[in-house]
Amino acid sequence: MVDKISIIKQILETDVETDKKILSILQLAKEKTKEKKIHIEERISKRKDILLDADLNTGKEKIYAETENISSTGAFIRTEKKIATGEDIAIKFISSGGEELCFVAQVVRVNSNGIGVVVKTISEKNGIKLIKFIDQF
Repeated sequence: MVDKISIIKQILETDVETDKKILSILQLAKEKTKEKKIHIEERISKRKDILLDADLNTGKEKIYAETENISSTGAFIRTEKKIATGEDIAIKFISSGGEELCFVAQVVRVNSNGIGVVVKTISEKNGIKLIKFIDQF
């Protein structure tokens, strides 16, 4: 802070009190113009509105939920239980025909309706099944 004051003093040739006022104004301006982070979702694959039963396992509890939309790389899952952003969970989707698709996902978004997840680990077999299943819609 002293360096900034001395620089201001050299440039403006002002007294100490004026320097402090200028520094205070500069700090206020800096706080007002701080860069705000804007989240822009980048999706590798388009999501489709598909309603499926989903069983979630956080390692601490099992939660029954439903999908709202799904892609080969993620999903939005409606649930009343809140799971923390960044947490890894095991997910099992169950199709209307009883077919199961299992994988591990990471929670990347949480809102009042549920959680957005991105596929973190999926077997090659389940990955192919998931893509084929989504392509049906």
